[in-house]
Amino acid sequence: MKFKILWLFFILFTLTYAKDMQKSIHLSSMTPYEREAVLLDVNLTQLDHSKMMLFTFTLQRSDAYYFKQVNFQEENIHHNLKQEYRYLIYPKKSGEVALKFKLIKSITTDEKVTYAISGDRDNVKSLEKEDIAVSLKPLILNVKPLPKGTDIVGRFTLTQTLDRDEVDAFEPVNLKVELKGEGYLDRFELYKKSKSYHLFTQPPKLKSIYSKTGVISNLKWDYAISANRSFTLSKVILKGFDPKTQKSYELVIPAYSVKVNSVAKDEILDKENLPPLSSSIDWSWWRWIGSYLIVFLAGYLMPRELFKTSNKKIEEVESIEDKISKTKTHKELLKLLVLENNSNYKEAIELLEGVVYSKKRVPLSTIKEKYCRVKS
Repeated sequence: MKFKILWLFFILFTLTYAKDMQKSIHLSSMTPYEREAVLLDVNLTQLDHSKMMLFTFTLQRSDAYYFKQVNFQEENIHHNLKQEYRYLIYPKKSGEVALKFKLIKSITTDEKVTYAISGDRDNVKSLEKEDIAVSLKPLILNVKPLPKGTDIVGRFTLTQTLDRDEVDAFEPVNLKVELKGEGYLDRFELYKKSKSYHLFTQPPKLKSIYSKTGVISNLKWDYAISANRSFTLSKVILKGFDPKTQKSYELVIPAYSVKVNSVAKDEILDKENLPPLSSSIDWSWWRWIGSYLIVFLAGYLMPRELFKTSNKKIEEVESIEDKISKTKTHKELLKLLVLENNSNYKEAIELLEGVVYSKKRVPLSTIKEKYCRVKS
């Protein structure tokens, strides 16, 4: 029994010797569950102190597992190299999973190292060395399957917040969900599209913090949901499994009923086009230009004697103040002041242009009284 317990918790400790180096590999478990963390420790030690040696160790990538290097230490005393590696490994499938390694042993001399580091930043010299591939047998993990329907593996907690449960038609409610704890996570969605409401979302935000013993994961969702009638968000159940206790558990997002108040169409439809609908040609301006062109030609061709009037008639000519007071629209007043060509009306013209062309809102009476000194 004691032997079995040791086999479960220490599983594998291999120690191999060569003439010039020593390798030791230790796995925390040879029979993990799918997506359970497995710690891999690798120690490399130089035995032949007559040589200058370098080591390069890597765990080869595979679709059968995910891994992350979480620690590396090196002690490089003269001709006495020691390296320690630690990896976190998460099997992605059940059954036999082979961990494959790559180890390169490099041999060089003190003189070649000195030559390589003698160059400056702009003249880096390559190190001459002999690279020797060291054969390492793959380690086989016998990965246990998870209980049927398991969504997450590890120890996690779930929190959720719905900002309100009553809105007007097409006004969104916001749902925030956070899943956090110890274990490896991938991104996934909680809700599917529905005919009862419009679901707006973005890819969930995943944050993972790796340590020498495991990974802390945090997954956040932000949803906005809108509809034109009352709806219900269905309950979501996440089935978790804790490999340490070998027990399953459930994390629940409760069902949410949202009351949607209908809004009359007259209240949500805008009767005014802002900005106004564009047209291909603004004929009003062409008519305005044409009318002044006709007046100019008529005045040019008409005999000058017709323009001679008596003093009485001159006194009867309508004043600019009267013309201003009679205008009824901003555009009409703008035309009048432009033709008047009087610098006293410069501010009034600028305001009127803002109203006519930029849709600013300034009452016509205010422009007349403040900038034209005429009461409407």
